[in-house]
Amino acid sequence: MILRIAILIGLVLGAALLLMSCDSRATSEAAPASGTEETSAVPISVTVAKPGRRDISDRITLAGSIVPDAQVTLYAKVTGYLKTLSVDIGDRVREGQLLAEIEVPEMTAGLAEKRAVLLRAEAEVEQAQASVAQFQAEREFEEVNFKRLSAIRERDADVLPQQDVDQARAAFSVAESRLSMAEATVHVAEAAVATARAELETFVRLMDYARIAAPLNGVVTERFVDPGALVQAAVSSRTQAAPLVSLARLDRVRLVVDVPERSAPHVGRGTAANVRIESLAGEDRKARVSRTSTVLDPATRTMRVEFDLSNPRFRLRPGMTARVEIELRRFEGALTVPVTAISGQAGNTTVFVVSGGVAHRRSVETGLESPGWVQVLKGLSDSDEVVVSSGIPLSGGAQIVRR
Repeated sequence: MILRIAILIGLVLGAALLLMSCDSRATSEAAPASGTEETSAVPISVTVAKPGRRDISDRITLAGSIVPDAQVTLYAKVTGYLKTLSVDIGDRVREGQLLAEIEVPEMTAGLAEKRAVLLRAEAEVEQAQASVAQFQAEREFEEVNFKRLSAIRERDADVLPQQDVDQARAAFSVAESRLSMAEATVHVAEAAVATARAELETFVRLMDYARIAAPLNGVVTERFVDPGALVQAAVSSRTQAAPLVSLARLDRVRLVVDVPERSAPHVGRGTAANVRIESLAGEDRKARVSRTSTVLDPATRTMRVEFDLSNPRFRLRPGMTARVEIELRRFEGALTVPVTAISGQAGNTTVFVVSGGVAHRRSVETGLESPGWVQVLKGLSDSDEVVVSSGIPLSGGAQIVRR
């Protein structure tokens, strides 16, 4: 009986001690932490690293298209029948090379007529000049005769009547008038020659329009008509006349890309880029921006950017696509940390800085990012140590131990 009572008393005392222990633990857990950072009693294993300096750049990758450096479509300037067309698509041509001839019978006849008119005008000039020479001789004779009779009359008035002197003076005046008229006729004939020559040159120029020559070195990309076809003259830029051929300059081509609005302010003449031509086994080329449109397309909010690419062997074909990586900005010796050290979102990013065996949360301003690192603009120095990874989530003031 006494043994049972002792066992019962022991059980009651043990239960009481257990309840007191639970109450003490609950009180300890419910007690508020002092200060702004919670201090962990158990150190957390973490990996730390110092910020590093590196040269970084902001890049954008866009799709581009290759177009000819120059492209023209040739039209006839005169109406006629296509006599010859000496080129076909794919042919390489030189500047000034004859490509086609147009037969214009009316112009051929007109050209012969203008040549005849010029010959007739030149003959009339020669005839007028001969008349001038004849009237010049008559004037000189009448002048000499008038002076001779005047001298005789002055020496002895009784030898020669005054009437003979007057007649000589009149004949001299008539000869001068005839000479002046002949000289005027020469001027008129010379003007007729100039007019006939100008009209002939106009016809010759028109006949030159019947010969179509290449305006540049390039390749025939399209052919629209065949010999024997009637071609119409293109009289304006909105002509309905059929073209003859199209040419494209391909020894140099242009690579065209459309840069988005947010990147446009960082792209200008001379901006560096790397160009990859996918259809040429991923061939890479270094290039720089040759020109930009400066303004943005209101429909797409993009800016046209062009690169000039050398193409001496015509390996780059208009219509090909390319992947263009443009360097927008470059920073030398930028301060960076591993991307795993950053927490939070843009505008509210933080890192954990280790000091005295404790992790302290610090706000930072970030810049460029890559899959492996993030640029830090403000909030860190080269000597700081940041937490890169930890076994469990950290809080400010946590005790840490380096792995």
